[in-house]
This record gives sequence, structure tokens and C-alpha cells, in this order.
Amino acid sequence: MTAITERIDVIDVDSHLCEPPDLWVSRLPSKWHEIAPRVITMNTGPSGAEEEVWVIGNQPIMAAWQLAMAGWTDLYPGHPSMQNEVDPGAWDPHARVATLDDHGVAMQVLYPNVLAFYARTMLQHGTSEFHLACVRAYNDFLTDFVNEAPSRFVAVTLLPFWDVDASVAELERCAEAGHRGVLFINTPQKAGLPPLPSPHWDRLFRSAEANKMSVNFHVAASTVDPAFAAAMAPGTGVEISAAEAVMATVAQLQSNSAAIAEVIVSGLCHNYPDLDFVSVESGFGYVPYLMEALDWQWLNNGAHRAYPDRLMPSDYFRRQVYGTFWFENESLRRLIDLYPDNLMFETDFPHPTCLAPGPASYTDKAKVVLEENLHGIPEAILVKILHDNASRVYRL
Repeated sequence: MTAITERIDVIDVDSHLCEPPDLWVSRLPSKWHEIAPRVITMNTGPSGAEEEVWVIGNQPIMAAWQLAMAGWTDLYPGHPSMQNEVDPGAWDPHARVATLDDHGVAMQVLYPNVLAFYARTMLQHGTSEFHLACVRAYNDFLTDFVNEAPSRFVAVTLLPFWDVDASVAELERCAEAGHRGVLFINTPQKAGLPPLPSPHWDRLFRSAEANKMSVNFHVAASTVDPAFAAAMAPGTGVEISAAEAVMATVAQLQSNSAAIAEVIVSGLCHNYPDLDFVSVESGFGYVPYLMEALDWQWLNNGAHRAYPDRLMPSDYFRRQVYGTFWFENESLRRLIDLYPDNLMFETDFPHPTCLAPGPASYTDKAKVVLEENLHGIPEAILVKILHDNASRVYRL
């Protein structure tokens, strides 16, 4: 039989763009160039070597290519120092298409790096006008990127979550431009904002539902504390061991479970029955336990009597909540049995955890991993979890 990726148009629902160094400087007015996100060269690499670093204002936030690990020669937290060391598929649309072809992926949903993880740091610089301009500049870049190969890429809108009016306006602007979902903070209270169930967000959720834009909770998106980020930034002398990197990564991967429980139990799924919620880059193995726990406590605490018009939590999940898998193997077949309509595939390209081989990598290309982990699964189920579920959520 031919390979899975030759039979099925595989949709990868979580990949990242490593923003070009001039993205904001080339798109923002010159009055903001000194505080805009931009790349400079610093002596912060191994043994004081030069490396390119993202800064906002004069504050270093991350090594420019620390998340561009696909094909890299060293293990994380080692990373490329300069752009010319990075797979150009990380930032160039035509090179990304070639990478997709090589890895057996038909289409990719695209997420940011800089303002996905460091938006709260950006908010410490400049004015509200500047903050919104940075978000719009990224979304316009994303639209242009997707338009280079619209049959291969899916845009997810970055929202200025700190301003609900601006978020609604940006959602609607980007929906018109062809974007298919929004990236949203999973714990807004960490940024001093009302929690997800608050009426504060009603207009945003109504707009997302009306525009058929899924709400995507990417792990760690906009939840990184600015003080912690500053302590971990290049040039501080802080070094992370391999064990610490493992702990930090797994903790982030687990961070969406509370948000998924909240949108289900709080009534958001009940109030917005046509709105899809996606837990991105969190794996799927936590879902069966979480659903059993929510159902048990729903009955055990009498919530079914307090809210007689509501469904069981697991029924809401099955109706309108989705999760992703990439490396999961031993548990995967049971997950497929339980939630074949809610499971979607991702690669996380080109991040440290991604399915992209390199000289120091533990993994292989998506097309190889899929063959290893999904052999023997019925074809109709493969089509669901690798194509149809994502096609439904992102209206492809």
C-alpha cells in the first residue's frame, strides 16, 4: 500500500513562523523603529560568541533563532546563532512549501513566535497605538505569507488581547483577509485581565462565532511573565540544563488543560454552541482523564441539577473542542477510539519539539512518524484525524 501521506492530504494544525528580522521595522512608521521588535547582534552565544537576538525597546527577549531547531546540528537548548544557519523554511514561504513537500504535509496552520510569547513584554514599551500597530503589522505579514501559497497555508490571527474592542476589530479585519481562527490567551487573569468566563469577553466570542473563527489556545501564548522572560533573556548569564529544559517544556505542554476545563464547565461552550475551541501543542493524552474527572465531578457535586439545561462536560468536548497530537504513540490508538472526531495532527515545525530530523534530533519527518505510529488504523479514521477534522475546524 502507498504511504499515508501519499493517500491523504495531511493538515498540520500547529507550525510556527520565525519572523524575519525586519518584519516590524519594514512595516511600522520610523518613529517607532527604536522600540519596535527587531534583531540585533550581541555577544551572548556560547563562550561569548556573536548571535542574533530579538529586542523590544532595548530589552533583549530571546535569541532570534532559538526556536528554529529543524535540521540543527546540536541539541536544545543549543540553537542556531545566525539566520544563515537556519532552514529557510522557517521564514520563507517558498522554502516552507518545499519543506512541506519533503515532509509529506499538504497544508499547515501558522502561529507566531515573538508576539505569541512576548506580547506582555511589548506592552511595557511605547503606547497603545504602537502596541496595536505591532499586532496589525504581524497579521499583515501573515496574510502576505499565506497568499504566496494559499492552498498550503492557514492563517490564525494574533489578537491584541489586552483591548477587547481592538481584538474584535482585528478579528473582523483578518477574517475578511481570509484568516481561519484566532490565537487567544488561555489564562488572561495572568495578564491582569478578567478570566475567560467573564462577560468582558462576550463580544469577542460572539464575533468569533459569527465569523466562524476558531479560538485557539496555544500553550504559553501570552502567558510568559515579563519578569521571568527578562531573567531568561540572552545576556543575563542564566543557563538552562537539559533536565530543566525538559521540565519547563512539559509544564508548558500541560498548561491548556485548565483552560479547556474552564470553557466547558463555565458555560462558554453552552453559550456559544457554534464556536470551536482548540488546545494547541498540548498533546491529547490528558483528555480522557480530564473528561472523566469533569463528568464525575459534574454529577458528584450536583452540577447536573444546578444546570439542568446543560450537557455533560464530555458531550461539550465532543461537540466543539479539539486537541492535537504529534509524538504520542502508545496511548494514541486508545485516544483515536475515544475521540476520533476531536483529534488533529501537528508537527510544531520548526520548534525544538517538532517532527523534523537533524543531526542531533531524536525524531524523523512527519511522513515517517505517521507510518510508524498509525500503521493498521482504518483508512476512514486516518482521513478524519489527519484531514477532515482540521478541514472542518479551519473551513478548508
